[in-house]
Amino acid sequence: MPVGSLEERTVEVLALPEAVDEELLALYFENKRSGGGPLLSVEKRADRAILVFEDAAVAAKVLSKGHHVLHNIELSVRKAATKDQYRLLLRGVKPSTILDMVELYVENMMGLDAADYNLYPSPGGDFILIHLNQPLSKGLRNVHVVFFFFSKVVLVVRIFLISLFYRFPKP
Repeated sequence: MPVGSLEERTVEVLALPEAVDEELLALYFENKRSGGGPLLSVEKRADRAILVFEDAAVAAKVLSKGHHVLHNIELSVRKAATKDQYRLLLRGVKPSTILDMVELYVENMMGLDAADYNLYPSPGGDFILIHLNQPLSKGLRNVHVVFFFFSKVVLVVRIFLISLFYRFPKP
């Protein structure tokens, strides 16, 4: 049974060589020599991996051990970034996108009213921060929302949360 919050039990491994797969990572970080212990999950994404330990104390021990070497390569290990459940960042927005269209789309896709959130576009117009008045509901994981206008992808949102899921809209 997991001990501690998910955030406390999660560790991120950076600069992984391509040859290192999830199974090898699991073997290394479950070994007591690495300071590790039982893992609930290992998810490799390109040159990074997210490890979730059963016990927060084990994750803390792995983080406190400053030197991790696998296949003669030093691994960079850090606490995984925290997720802000009040903010979503829309990236890749065309600067010419009308903010009213984004508002309508956000309201329809997320089931929100205009009073439930605020939009803050970046000065260049290619990013929009959605600030929610209430946190996102739990149970949602790896949100991928793709915005389509006139058969062209306008912006892509990729947000990693523990429990968020939306269907992709059809273009």
